[in-house]
Amino acid sequence: MSVRQLDAIRDAVRAAGADALWLHPAVDFAYLTGLQPIAIERPTALVIPAHGGLRILAPTLLAAELEAIGAEMAVWSDGEGPEAAIARVLDGIRRCLVEPDLPTGVAFALRAVRPAIDLALDPGILAGLRERKAADELEQLRAAGREADTAMAWVAGLDLAGWTERGLALELQARFLSSGAGPYADYVVAAGPNAALPHHASGETELAGSPVLTDFGCVVGGYHSDLTRVHHADGEAAEAYAVVQAAHDAVIDGLAPGLPCSEADRLARDVITAAGYGDMFIHRLGHGVGLELHEEPYLRQGNPAPLESGHVFSVEPGIYVPGRFGVRYENLVHLGPDGPELLNHA
Repeated sequence: MSVRQLDAIRDAVRAAGADALWLHPAVDFAYLTGLQPIAIERPTALVIPAHGGLRILAPTLLAAELEAIGAEMAVWSDGEGPEAAIARVLDGIRRCLVEPDLPTGVAFALRAVRPAIDLALDPGILAGLRERKAADELEQLRAAGREADTAMAWVAGLDLAGWTERGLALELQARFLSSGAGPYADYVVAAGPNAALPHHASGETELAGSPVLTDFGCVVGGYHSDLTRVHHADGEAAEAYAVVQAAHDAVIDGLAPGLPCSEADRLARDVITAAGYGDMFIHRLGHGVGLELHEEPYLRQGNPAPLESGHVFSVEPGIYVPGRFGVRYENLVHLGPDGPELLNHA
C-alpha cells in the first residue's frame, strides 16, 4: 500500500526542521493511507521520519490491519502496555511534529517515554496537501453533492404539516442511509425564529406555517456535502432570502484562482450591506469541505490567503434577524483553473 504524497510530506518535515511527523488515527491518517483503524484509547500511529522508512505503532488487535501500509511495526499488547513500542518508533527522533487534535493523553505518553523530545504542532503540512483536491476526491465530492440535491428536492416537495425539526432531521439521515450514503450529525432544521441562530440545535418545534431553514448533507467515500435552503419563506424573510441568493451569485461571478479569501467574503458582504442587513451577516462566507465538514480554506474577513485551483468550499451568505427569522443560501463550489464549478443544483 502506498502512502499518499509521501515525498512531499518528507520534504516539508525537513523544511520545518523536524525529524518526523506523528499521525494518529484520524482524518489525516485516512487521507494518507485509506485506512480508518478504530484505536479508541490505545496509542496508535503512523510515524513519517524525515529520513528513512515509515514506522507503525500498533496495538495487537490492529496489527494485521496496519501491516498493509508496509512499515516497520512496533506492536504492543494490552498486557504489556505501549511504552516500549512508543520508545521504538521514536528512536532517533528529537523533534516530532504532531497534529492539533492529537489526544492529550498520547502527548503525555510520548513525553513520559522520551522526556527530552520536542513536540511541535504540524505547521500546516497536511492541511495544505488536503486543500487541493485530486481527481478521485472530486468525484466523491460530486457524488455527495448529488445525493444532497436529491434529498433537498424531497424536502422541497414535502407537506411539512405534522413534522418537527428533529423528526425531519432524523428522516433525512435515514434517507441517506437507505441510499448508500452516510449521514453526519448536527443537521440544522430550524423553523421561524429558531433560524435566527445559525447553528440552531433541531428540537421539537413544529414546521408547519413557518419559514424553515434546512442545512444538511451526507458522506460518500469519506467526503462530505453541505447544502442549505429556506422553504416557505414569505414577507421580509422572502426578501432577505433573495438578498442572500444575490450575494451568493455575486461571489460565484467573482471567483477565480488567486482571489483572496477575504475578497470572496467581501463580495457577499457588500451585497448584504447595501440591502441594509450588514450587521445581520454574522459569520464568515464559507469554509473548505472534504474529508472534514469544516477545513481549510476559510473564506472570512482578514484572511489574505488566495483561493487556488483544486479548492472545494462552501459559499453560504446569511441574514439573521433575532427573534424573527434567519435565512441562508449555501452551495459547495470546486474552483477549477478556469473558474467555479457548482457541486449543487437543488
